[in-house]
Amino acid sequence: MASEDKITDNERNMLLNRLHRPLFWVGENIPREVEIEGKKVKLHEIIWEIVNKTLFSKADIKNIDHFLSLLKEKEREYERALERDDISYEEARNLFNETAGIMRAIMDLTQIEEETQRKKSQDTKHACEDVEEKEWEHLVKEIITDKNKRK
Repeated sequence: MASEDKITDNERNMLLNRLHRPLFWVGENIPREVEIEGKKVKLHEIIWEIVNKTLFSKADIKNIDHFLSLLKEKEREYERALERDDISYEEARNLFNETAGIMRAIMDLTQIEEETQRKKSQDTKHACEDVEEKEWEHLVKEIITDKNKRK
């Protein structure tokens, strides 16, 4: 098959199915650059910096959330193009690789966000260290008693 031949429905479906397999993005390369909202973004560099950061402020988390939503929209845009556009097989493969790389970036950022949320919940559980066990037991008994009264 010549690289300029149009993609067949079968080839298109194979690529789309690969995008939806669990963990297929493992080992995929994050694109060096991607255009988001009309601006070239050095995606690989940004992801590398975020992944290697050890502490995140609330502003960092908010920015990561916003960046994640932009990347998810870009991923959907690429996937729609792969589904519908009249393109060659080579163009489809390139689009597939770009989409896979963006999905890898999304997963990397999602893992960071989840880790940060877990750390936050562990940090807050120590907020009541000075509360004695008797107080907890009393509170639990009160809650159970109130709940039983409402039945």
